[in-house]
Amino acid sequence: MTVVGDRPRRVGRRHRGWLGGLLLGLVACATAPTPVGDGSTMSRFERLADPQGAMAYSQALAAAERGDLLGAIASLRTALERVPDHVRSHRLYQDLARRQGGDSATAMLAYYKALAARPEAANSPVPAYCLARLADTSYVQGNSLGELLKRFPDFAWGHLSLARVSRRQGRLLQAVDGFARALSHDANLREARLERGEVLAELGRYEEAALDYDAYLALTPGDDAAARAYIDLLLYHLRRVDRAMQLLQPLLAAAPSDLELRMHRAAARWLGRQPLEALVDYLGILAEAPDHARAALNVGLLYYEVLPTDELQKQRLWPKAAQAFAWFLSCEVAQDGHEQFERTLGVPFRMAEIRKRCGPVEFAQPRDLAALRWSNN
Repeated sequence: MTVVGDRPRRVGRRHRGWLGGLLLGLVACATAPTPVGDGSTMSRFERLADPQGAMAYSQALAAAERGDLLGAIASLRTALERVPDHVRSHRLYQDLARRQGGDSATAMLAYYKALAARPEAANSPVPAYCLARLADTSYVQGNSLGELLKRFPDFAWGHLSLARVSRRQGRLLQAVDGFARALSHDANLREARLERGEVLAELGRYEEAALDYDAYLALTPGDDAAARAYIDLLLYHLRRVDRAMQLLQPLLAAAPSDLELRMHRAAARWLGRQPLEALVDYLGILAEAPDHARAALNVGLLYYEVLPTDELQKQRLWPKAAQAFAWFLSCEVAQDGHEQFERTLGVPFRMAEIRKRCGPVEFAQPRDLAALRWSNN
């Protein structure tokens, strides 16, 4: 049985705005206590023990969320004065200053050059790490991080950033190892957990990826983009319908008209042996979005290969499949390689089979929703 999702994509690829993606993990960290129970020296790079520093960091997050980058930058400078080893404050300051550009970016670069020149900088990995993040190329950044980790081999953030360099360079196995090293030094470094899951999914190691997605979402339940990526993996690669529905239901409750989520629900029902319920979902999508080629294709596939249980039903239902396939072909642009394959080979082959069995099928109106509704007659 073929279940086709909303739009095939590399599993784990997250879709969200630049600032929203940046802030999500930071907000989660700011609103939850930092685990320190294992006695690791790494806790100082996460902990906001100073109340004024914690308040300034929270104010920076709020300012960034409403688009006040200058206000956020000012609050972050205050936070860094109070908690100089707080890595998330450094990362957010750098990213927002670069985003703002101009005087803010110039001041930020000067700040980190001065920070790295202080005598006490030799006792902390943070100044060198922050400079490495500002390197012009992945090659320079990777070399700088490698040197840093020779001096501070237990610095989880350094391993995380080096793994990201490997990922950008296409060295996915090295990236997986790097994320694992980061987690070995800080099991609560949620970014490493998520990104290792993403890379494992890219490598086709879906069972392992699922473990990381579950662990990440336990730490960061508000990351809807990660939940969507995980639903994609669960449905189209692991066929874990129950777990996918656990994640899907609250997302749909919050956004009941979201077409991607509705496509996922239809796929879950299809996989869960509820083809008529899936059909209703797909037809509802077509009623609101007539150019949704994938929904039309899936209606055709349901009528062609799932709903008929004998030769007599094929005779009755295959014309409906042909109607849906004609709708699919009337959507002018293929969204991806799968749709292009179906347009050029898959659907024409099925249409030919339908004509052999049912005779000529011609439609005055290829987008006839009423003709596609289920009937027991």
